[in-house]
Amino acid sequence: MLQIVLTLLFCLVAQAIPAHPYLTEFLADPASDWDGNGEVETTGDEWVEVCNPTETALDLSGYFLKDALGDGVHMELFGLLAAGECAVFYGSDAISWQQANGVTTNALSLNNSGDTIMLLYAEEVIDLVTYTTHVGEDDRSMAFYLPEGEWVLCDGLNLYGGSLEPSSTGCEPTPGEPNSCDGLVPNEQASFGHVKQLYR
Repeated sequence: MLQIVLTLLFCLVAQAIPAHPYLTEFLADPASDWDGNGEVETTGDEWVEVCNPTETALDLSGYFLKDALGDGVHMELFGLLAAGECAVFYGSDAISWQQANGVTTNALSLNNSGDTIMLLYAEEVIDLVTYTTHVGEDDRSMAFYLPEGEWVLCDGLNLYGGSLEPSSTGCEPTPGEPNSCDGLVPNEQASFGHVKQLYR
């Protein structure tokens, strides 16, 4: 009986962690040279970060990014993402993919007035995040923070003084790095089990 219970618990824990990457941060309105090509471009420097929460490497082939407008995807992801690692995909990556595939070159098409970013595998939406106008301002990103388990505004480069949610944190964008901020203090301790519950 004990073995059956332990087996069921193991299966539940295994199902709690997605076997796919997920969206962790994005920046819709760049005012800096985020992709490092020496130019500040409103399309080329927008970016989306995805992370691998699993304990094994993930091949990103077959995963796509798109927004809420239009039917077509904006790019296919690429590369092998190691366990626990994150990758950043820039508008310039999307433009290169679009040119190679003969489609309209509109980069990642992250609308400054608000949008929904979707991560797809084939045609299935496996993760998405929606943002509003105050997020789509110069050099503000929105990032998924743990253990809080919520999306926060990273406005350290362009402080937000309004009352909309997510509100100002003073944290800076962290593309490709762990989403953390010295000024953001967790309001409760979270176990590894709790973190896994967030991704059921």
